[in-house]
Parts: sequence; C-alpha cells; structure tokens
Amino acid sequence: MKNQYYLFLLFSISVFTHAQELDLIQYSDISSIPQIVLKPKIQTELQTLLKHDYPKFQANFEHYSAPYLLKTDEALYYEGRSGSSLDASSTIVFKDGRLFAAIYFANTKTLKYFSNDASCSEQLHPAIQVFVQQREIQSIEYVTARVESDLKYHFGLAAQCEAYIEKINKRSLRK
Repeated sequence: MKNQYYLFLLFSISVFTHAQELDLIQYSDISSIPQIVLKPKIQTELQTLLKHDYPKFQANFEHYSAPYLLKTDEALYYEGRSGSSLDASSTIVFKDGRLFAAIYFANTKTLKYFSNDASCSEQLHPAIQVFVQQREIQSIEYVTARVESDLKYHFGLAAQCEAYIEKINKRSLRK
C-alpha cells in the first residue's frame, strides 16, 4: 500500500510539472534568445520532437531575429539562421506546450516541418508560412511526433492521417 502511495505521488508530481504553462512573456525580446536555448522544458520538448534533427535545428541560431508573441495563439515565435549558409530554423512554442518547428536546408531547398499535434495536419502554421515565403522551397517534408513519442495535442479535429492514429491506438491496446 505504501508503494502505491509513492507511485501515485510521483505520477501526480510529474503530471503537474508537465501541465504547468510556460510564461512566454519573459522570452519576448531579442536578449531572451539565450534564455530560450537554456530553458530545459522547451529544449527537452524540442529534442523529443526533432530527434536526430535537433542539432541541425539548434545550429541555425547563430544569427536570430527578435522573438515575438503571437497574441491570437498565446504562443512565442522565434527564428534563426546559420552563419555559414542560408540554412534556417523557426519554431512556435505555445503556452500549453504545443510545438511547431521548421528547418530549411538551403542546398536542397527543402523544408522539414515538425509538430507534436496529433491532428497530423499538413497545413503550415501561419507564422511558419511567412518564414517559408522568405525562402526558395522546392519540397516540404511533414514530420509529426513519432509513434514512440507522446502526441499530446488533439483538440477533436478530424485527423488527416487516420492510419497514423490507428497505429498509435493499436500500440496502446497491446500494453
């Protein structure tokens, strides 16, 4: 019984910690970019989402623009560019933890678009659409959170990738 209590307590603490909303206002000026890079919650979520693309994403922040708050979305947008090429990265961090990120590879004119949203939508976030319009892009690769990671955000929208959601559901049933 005592072990069950500790397990419940541990679970409750981790859920509470994860559910805490981010205070985005503190990151809304250009001097805050280093703080964003050092914020463990943001970086852990980005690492989980981007997997092996995370180092490339981070390397593109040698030069960066001032971050700004997307008031309609309660989100923070920031972008950066490599110092040695035209490669660039951008991300949108929502107050509730949702993420949208993009990496532009100049040599192949390719954009990789990442999201931890379970709707699996292939419609770019409007702020990332602006990022895209500033670059010559020949192809876009849509990468949603992988099966082994948590797809946390699905607000009842019709999933555009039913096979993907079905695969996750089958995996859940096996556990």
